This record gives sequence, structure tokens and C-alpha cells, in this order.
Amino acid sequence: MKKNQENNWPNKIINFIGWVILLLGIYATIKTSFNFVFYKNKYPTDPVIGPSFLYPRYEEECYEQFNYPLYDEKGQPRKPTKDEEKLREQQIKNCLKKIEKNREITKQNDIWISFMLVFLGGGILITKKFYLK
Repeated sequence: MKKNQENNWPNKIINFIGWVILLLGIYATIKTSFNFVFYKNKYPTDPVIGPSFLYPRYEEECYEQFNYPLYDEKGQPRKPTKDEEKLREQQIKNCLKKIEKNREITKQNDIWISFMLVFLGGGILITKKFYLK
């Protein structure tokens, strides 16, 4: 009877799901640990698992985004006024703060996702004997 129970399709599906989640959690844990060790000051803005939709993602993009030429009424390039330069500097500072905040959020999410996937995958594999009777 035990041999027959291990070969039924619900058991195979649960084993597959449990192992996939567990291996994904191990991968996420290794990658998060790697990011902590090698990117101490600048944690990547890309999450360990899943796409990143945050913009901007790098400091260079802040300087490029707000570095545009100004033109006078005749279409000739001109230097920015003090107010325009002050506004540009403030926009760059705000952009840099957003990137730093995104780095912290990504770091916290990566840690929680790694732990959740490891415990969820392990829990499915360990407890399946209780709910597959």
C-alpha cells in the first residue's frame, strides 16, 4: 500500500511543487548572500526573483535624466539661470534619494522572499505525509 501511495499523481504533483519552491528559495538565498558580500554599499536595485519595474535604477541615470540643454527664444543654447540650476540640483538629489530607498526596499524584499521560499518548499515536502493519507 505504501508503494502505491508514493506513485499516485497528487503525491507527484506536491513533490514537484515542493522541490521547485525549495530550489528557488535556495537559489534566492545564495544570490541574496552574494549581493550582501559583494555589493556592501550599493545593493542592486534588481530583485533576486522577479522583474524590476523601478525607474531610475542607477545613479548615472539621475544625472543623464536631468542634464538637458536650455535654449533661448532664437533657438541658441544658453546657460541655465541660478534658479534653473538650483531646481536641477534638487531634482538630482530627489532622484538619488529614490534610488537609495529602492535599494533598501529591494534588500529587505530579497531577504524575506528567500526565507519564505525555503520554508514554504521545505514545509510542503515535510508535511505532505500528514495531508496525503
